[in-house]
Amino acid sequence: MNTIARPLLVVGVLLLSRDAVAHAQEGRHGTWMEWGLGYGSASLSCDTCTRSTQLGGWTFAFEIGGTPSGQVRLGAEIHSWFNGLKHSAPLAGIATGTLLLSYYPRFRGGPFLDGGGGLSYYVLGEGTGDPIEPLSRDTTYYSGTGWGFTVGVGWEVPLGHGDALTPRISYHHGFVGILHSPDGARVATGWNQNLLSVEVRFLGSF
Repeated sequence: MNTIARPLLVVGVLLLSRDAVAHAQEGRHGTWMEWGLGYGSASLSCDTCTRSTQLGGWTFAFEIGGTPSGQVRLGAEIHSWFNGLKHSAPLAGIATGTLLLSYYPRFRGGPFLDGGGGLSYYVLGEGTGDPIEPLSRDTTYYSGTGWGFTVGVGWEVPLGHGDALTPRISYHHGFVGILHSPDGARVATGWNQNLLSVEVRFLGSF
């Protein structure tokens, strides 16, 4: 190898090494979407309730956001829970709209924590048997909207090309306050709802 080629080879190796290190440190980046399914247990209470009601049901989540840094994701999440898919039976449903911040100690894969706040909605309606819209808007018995917060913990399993599986456990508390019937009458005050859910989600980057 001549005296000119050797320095060029060394410089090339150094540049490639620097790019590889920079790519490894860059970690997560860009815009992403996440959706998933799971199961949740809801606890419901109010001022006039004689006891707290505990119900199980299925959950669905969708989230979209960006990546401020390789260890932080920020997204807007829509999360829904519904107590079954029965026809013509009173079914409870919880929906949340939350601005979530997720922190990852590692630049790639591993555990993460997330938390945020937003709106919390509760409805008791008649079942339609439709998994997309389990409650019929025309047969609402009562409903209410308030504020809530969500915290969670999970594990990111990289799949390549920025995609990942993200199993997680999340807890949501909603301060709904007042529930109204369709004609506007108050049917409950001091309404609070708690939802503990276990989900498997798929995250795709683009």
